[in-house]
Amino acid sequence: MTDAVDEPLEGDIGPSAEAGPAEVPRAAAARTAELRRFEAEREERRRRANARAGAVAKWLAALLLAFLAQDSIRTAVEARSKGDPWLYPPAVLAAVFVAGLVLLAVLALRSLRRRRGH
Repeated sequence: MTDAVDEPLEGDIGPSAEAGPAEVPRAAAARTAELRRFEAEREERRRRANARAGAVAKWLAALLLAFLAQDSIRTAVEARSKGDPWLYPPAVLAAVFVAGLVLLAVLALRSLRRRRGH
């Protein structure tokens, strides 16, 4: 080992710390502000991406529920015309799918009102 202050210690990994004068406080503050700004921008991009992904997932869920409700209603109508049981399996499932669609619509309206600030 050496007695030099600016030399790295034995076993240290990475560059040694600069032994010059302390960093100018304004430069340190500017660097910190820049890092915070970059972090805030990254967080905003992450939030926007998550919002878009959530909107896509909600639309896909709504389309799936609409298709399932339409299919169940068509099945119930066909079963009724044939004299088969139509109320329990198909009509109940159609009601469940329509209720899911209504729930998605209500949640979307609440979210829209919240974003607008009402």
